[in-house]
Amino acid sequence: MPAVTTMARQLSDRLRRGPGGRWASQLLDGDPSAEKAALGLLSVLALLLALLAVAFPTGCPPSALVLPVILGGFLLHTRRQLALLVPVVLGLGACFLWREPLGLTPGSTWVVIAAALTVLLTSRHRSRLGLRGTRGDSMLLELSERTTALGRLPDQLLDWRFHRALAPVSGTFFSGDFLLASHRPEQDLLEVVLVDVSGKGSRAAARSMHLSGAFAMLLGSVPPEAFLPTANDYLARLDWEEEFATAVHLALHPSHGGYRLFNAGHPPAAHYHRAGGGSWLLATDGGPALGILAGSRYPPVHGQLDHGDSLLLYSDGLVEVPGEDIDDGIGRLLSTAAPLLRTAAADPAAALLAAVAPDVADDRTVVVVHRRLG
Repeated sequence: MPAVTTMARQLSDRLRRGPGGRWASQLLDGDPSAEKAALGLLSVLALLLALLAVAFPTGCPPSALVLPVILGGFLLHTRRQLALLVPVVLGLGACFLWREPLGLTPGSTWVVIAAALTVLLTSRHRSRLGLRGTRGDSMLLELSERTTALGRLPDQLLDWRFHRALAPVSGTFFSGDFLLASHRPEQDLLEVVLVDVSGKGSRAAARSMHLSGAFAMLLGSVPPEAFLPTANDYLARLDWEEEFATAVHLALHPSHGGYRLFNAGHPPAAHYHRAGGGSWLLATDGGPALGILAGSRYPPVHGQLDHGDSLLLYSDGLVEVPGEDIDDGIGRLLSTAAPLLRTAAADPAAALLAAVAPDVADDRTVVVVHRRLG
């Protein structure tokens, strides 16, 4: 099997570097000459399908003309998609005049018309952006993967363990929650930021990808005390109508366990003290959500993670239930988390997410920062 996989990869590379592969790449990049050639090929395909429908009425139905229409939606600009409809309509006319004994049925006609309208409507945004084929999907996937990489936590650091679990709403790939991390060993500083953009679904995910890049450039380039104020002023300048983001920012010194927490309208981080049978402390101080009021201040909460202690960062998807006080949701989260942290579960973040909010209509993110017992 490895040999077959290698051969398939080599064949794919040869095809991509060959004349056909170069032409396909130019077409997907929106090259006018390549697109003009694609229009010609699809027009020929439409006429060929029409001839087959006339010559072999029982083997090739007129509805086969949807094939060039669908391909045109992926490969052509709207103006050329409309041009492609000319040979398609001519093909339907040929079937009406010369296809014997079946002629052109109303069902086949409506199938082609419905397909053309659907393709034109669904491809209009992609055409405006100049995207072809699956290039837009690839761009979104790459952006999402880069956003995920921005929040990658160290696997191991001294006696620390870091766990994270993210679950976008409805199991989609994109989320309104995002994580950022910055490790500066020379300053004995690890920063972790959890941001929750207002709203749900694709709109929140789009704003999330926008902000993740801007905030990632900011994190590590300013002192921890300045991160949320600067991020807030940036978001306020965008003037997104009725849009905001909440955030919690951890600045941890791994060598001794001291930390500072900064909160912008986010559910409070929770410190689990293992000593004395286990107890929780919520970091409730902070400032308003980002983007609401320019010039807002975000005072820090100071703490110390001793050996065996853990810090829990989470988004509101884990604790908000319609018709229920958020304090009840936080209490449920902490009561579930305590035994997982005390017994040092292999992946407490994933276990906690699965136990508390396995399937809710919101994005869910949880981060566990654990200092192992000495």
